[in-house]
Amino acid sequence: MKTKQLSIVALTLATALTACNSGSKNQTPDGWVIKNEVKDIETIDLEQIAEAIEVIPIKSDEPIDEIRGISGNSNDFIACGGNRWQLFYHIKDGKLVDKLHAAGNGPNEYSQLLQFSYLPDENLFYGYDNRGQIMCFKTSPFKFETRFPLKTYAHSLFALGHNEMLMTALPPEDELKNVEKEQFGGNSVTVIKDSSVLYRFDGQNLTKLFCIAQGDDGPVFTRTSNGVLMSLMMPQHTIYRYVNGQAEKVLTIDYGEMKMPEPEMSVENVNGVMMINMVIKGDYSTGCYHPQLYGSTLAYWHFTVMNDKGRNCLAIASPERVRNYEVRIGGLNFEVNIDMVDNGVYTKIIQGDWESKINSNEELSPLGKRIIEAMKGNDYNPVILQFKLKTM
Repeated sequence: MKTKQLSIVALTLATALTACNSGSKNQTPDGWVIKNEVKDIETIDLEQIAEAIEVIPIKSDEPIDEIRGISGNSNDFIACGGNRWQLFYHIKDGKLVDKLHAAGNGPNEYSQLLQFSYLPDENLFYGYDNRGQIMCFKTSPFKFETRFPLKTYAHSLFALGHNEMLMTALPPEDELKNVEKEQFGGNSVTVIKDSSVLYRFDGQNLTKLFCIAQGDDGPVFTRTSNGVLMSLMMPQHTIYRYVNGQAEKVLTIDYGEMKMPEPEMSVENVNGVMMINMVIKGDYSTGCYHPQLYGSTLAYWHFTVMNDKGRNCLAIASPERVRNYEVRIGGLNFEVNIDMVDNGVYTKIIQGDWESKINSNEELSPLGKRIIEAMKGNDYNPVILQFKLKTM
């Protein structure tokens, strides 16, 4: 009975995705609002909704540290390793081809690259250093190219071309107007209430595109065949498209009663260091991660808390309906949440002890076996899982 139910779910999903594939005649409606109340989350196996599934062990002559983020495309990307944002691996065609670790105070070195973006077509790697400059390196081998000093703090960074990028940042320091002192638990805290700004940066000048709500760290950028999608979280979850120097609003996501509430804040003094604690209570949904538009259907990931259980979910949304899925792999004990999507190819990095990934209460699915066998034979180096959504 369970197999039959899953087949019906997959058939329904495939039908919806096929309907969205009619090309330019079925474009996203102007002002489209997705009403995603997240009342039901269906559990579904990855094999039911994905095709072109690849399991690729990353080949390397040296151990690869824990990967914290990736940027690039499906077969040529750069991964940040370790916990100090100082080590970067260039991985191409499933192999480690070069490593960048230029941490230091020298002219061609960086302290920490808090944001980074890789443009494979141009062999350019950009990173925002916590000392207030954008560093540029050629790949591969990594070679320092140039640096761009900034007069503001950057929240996010996305490479468009040679010396061209999108970035979100606070207004320059001399333009800040709304800096206030607020009291938390008897302590005075400096709060910057200015909105962040989405800029286009050409290596010299910042061109303002539009303001982003105060408190939003910036959009999640997704490269597509038709420009760059940018998903913002505040004041509403909104997707913009950037193409030919212009940014336009595409759609808005309304979580209704599942909207994330304002966090409760408290301050405590820990060994002389003031710690601000933020706690969010109740059921809620948030995020629009790795969005992909297929005609008038949107596929995106979000994080949902229901009954004190947090889950990363895949939403398939059309003007008619929204379905939410907790995607899993039979016999493995982790969710399928995504590290990157590029032109419809989803990439997830799997690493660590292969034995800890197995759900001992469930038989391994064929895909689960492929992943475990790849991890066993890779000396604890990461394994790449890639796929496309069916019919997309």
